[in-house]
Amino acid sequence: MNEKQPTDDLNDVDENRIPGEAPASADTTKSSLTKDQAVRDVVKGAGVVYGGLVAQMALAFLAQRFAAVHLSISGFGGLTTGTALLNLGGIVAGLGLSSGLTRYLPRVEEEEKRPIVTYLFALTIPIGVGLAAVTVLYADFIAAEMFGDAGVAVSIQVFGAAIPFAAIMNLAIGGIRGQKISRFRVYVRNLLHPASRFALIIVAVFVGADQAGFAFAYAIPFVVGAAIASVLFERTLPEASDWDGGRERLSEIIRYSLPFTVSGLASFVYRSIDIFLLLYFVGSTAVGIYGVAYAMAQMMGMFSTAFNYLGTPVSSELESENRLDEAITVQRGVARWLAIASTTALIPMVLFADDLIRIIYRSGYSEGGLALAILAVGFALKNVLLTHGPLLEALGLSKLSAVNTTSAALVNFGLNLWLIPRYSFTGAAIATTISLFVLGLLPVIEIAYYSGSTAIGWNVIAPVVLAIPIGIIAFIVSSQIPATILWITIFGVGFAGCYGAAIIGILGFTPTEVMILHSIQDKYVSDNTIINKILQRFI
Repeated sequence: MNEKQPTDDLNDVDENRIPGEAPASADTTKSSLTKDQAVRDVVKGAGVVYGGLVAQMALAFLAQRFAAVHLSISGFGGLTTGTALLNLGGIVAGLGLSSGLTRYLPRVEEEEKRPIVTYLFALTIPIGVGLAAVTVLYADFIAAEMFGDAGVAVSIQVFGAAIPFAAIMNLAIGGIRGQKISRFRVYVRNLLHPASRFALIIVAVFVGADQAGFAFAYAIPFVVGAAIASVLFERTLPEASDWDGGRERLSEIIRYSLPFTVSGLASFVYRSIDIFLLLYFVGSTAVGIYGVAYAMAQMMGMFSTAFNYLGTPVSSELESENRLDEAITVQRGVARWLAIASTTALIPMVLFADDLIRIIYRSGYSEGGLALAILAVGFALKNVLLTHGPLLEALGLSKLSAVNTTSAALVNFGLNLWLIPRYSFTGAAIATTISLFVLGLLPVIEIAYYSGSTAIGWNVIAPVVLAIPIGIIAFIVSSQIPATILWITIFGVGFAGCYGAAIIGILGFTPTEVMILHSIQDKYVSDNTIINKILQRFI
């Protein structure tokens, strides 16, 4: 198994300020970041994060696959419940402070950074330890009385003990994000954490571990990740320290961050409350099946994660220089790329949902095929629409972000209460997809209200429209494709090739894409190569 105007007092958030109007402390006499450079920064940084994401998702997939196949379906459901509980504990213990670091570290004086970080860690750790103690001590009661399934108690105990480490790791990574050092985030979140989990899962498989053993294999990497992330983050901080200045900013950062606890909890509701409700209404077996479908659909999210990770600091820098329109232009290009990438992955995943689950896991999980197809649509919509999220964060509208996630959470919770007793995990998938659409649509409306424009335009919609006739052809062809991993892979590659060729041939490149391709051409492609001739032909 989800985070944006300063005055003389730097970062005294004025949420009634007209977006685009220079904040009192903004230096409008210089522009340190051009629009083209902003695009290049996002693309370059996203490339680094994508490399880490590929490694992370490969390792996470293999680890989850081993756990799901080795454990019973209900045992895997217990493991899924434990991870959801850990996410919840990490959100509560973190108080949204990771988002505060992401926004404030690029804006405060260098000598204030280390004191601010020290104070925030000192606040997070005791809260996390307290939550862990309560969860571990009352695990049996939580499992039997609250969820009606005593079999998940062991997972609740193990994952509950890891809560403070999850909070510390998230806080450190939020700080790394604020320092705009992508590789450190990649080291921890995308490489170290999944690699250590994978290694421990392999050990659990070889020793024939039960649910408790696999729970430890999932929880221990949070301890390792918290330690390494904290060390790497500390290395990015300047030695100079203004402890008085840092203390003065502390209340301001906390006020800004606390709404993210609300939005984080709301985000948890639309992402994970279905797990708890499935456990309560149906049982841990349904949780296991849904967990597999959700995990596969969530792979769609890799497309947006990298761009949104870099998009928030870049958009914040542009907006602080009274250049909101340029920030929107950057996100408009990102939305187009996400629409194309999401559509490319969505069609094969929907057409072969049952077969993919059966092949990758086992036939017992294949009941979740329809849920996978529905969830994949939801994550594709989220990829494109939530390109407006970094814009809201850059505007400092954290309370509005909290309203959005709370609205989506209420929709999700209400729909789950209605649909899960009737349609089990398929109902949960429908509820999640609708809530993801609500979550993505609200920022679009809000950015349109504040700025008069959005990142969604014909250049984003056109590739999706173009995919309709190609998708119909793919649907017809798919009925003739043998349900093996080799043929499904060939089908997916063939669809991607045809779709990409149609986009280039019919829609062509946008000016932003031409600029990026020229940059790549000038830096990496020699004059006499075939690649250079192809680029010259189309740009």
